[in-house]
Amino acid sequence: MCIDWNVLCSIITAIAAVVALVLSVKQSWISNKQQLFERRLKAYMWANGVISLCKDNYGWISAKREERPQLENDLAFMRLTNNSYMEEQARAIEHPLEQPFHKEFLRKREELRKLAMEFELIFKGDVALKYSEFLRAYENALDKMYQYQIIINKMKEANEEKPVTKEEAGKMFSEEKYRDDLYNVLDNLRKAYDAAAQDKIEKQLKKQLSLI
Repeated sequence: MCIDWNVLCSIITAIAAVVALVLSVKQSWISNKQQLFERRLKAYMWANGVISLCKDNYGWISAKREERPQLENDLAFMRLTNNSYMEEQARAIEHPLEQPFHKEFLRKREELRKLAMEFELIFKGDVALKYSEFLRAYENALDKMYQYQIIINKMKEANEEKPVTKEEAGKMFSEEKYRDDLYNVLDNLRKAYDAAAQDKIEKQLKKQLSLI
């Protein structure tokens, strides 16, 4: 029997090409799964850190409305940003509108918005929505606390220039309006936290992590 070596070489080449393609697809699949796992783990760690901050400061985000200026707002802001991911923001509340602190604060808020969006892209189902809504509520709360601190600082500066009562200083800068906005976003944050911090939600999130 005469072997056609040209045909045999063609067959072997074709088989080798198919095997290489299969290996390449498998490697790409493994790489994509690894990247997805890393993205999910990173997002989970960041979000879980923020959830822990809200848990530790639940008294502030669930406080009853008071008819007085919230002079402890800056301290509450620092406590709500007291982890390695958010710690630089404490300087922003100490120096509102000043650079480079203001720019860094805006950048961090943008990161939080992106993280909220990423949760909806890399996780599935109700858990993705709960965490995404929580992160948006947290970012919005920080924004309103920052704005409110600007008003508090203006009131203090006005009192230093010419002593006035808290009520008079508050009226000068519409403090009551900003305080209402502050309580509204803190109420939204509390509700979003309560929804995201449920044990069943965290279990669903960890399950999606382990299934990759």
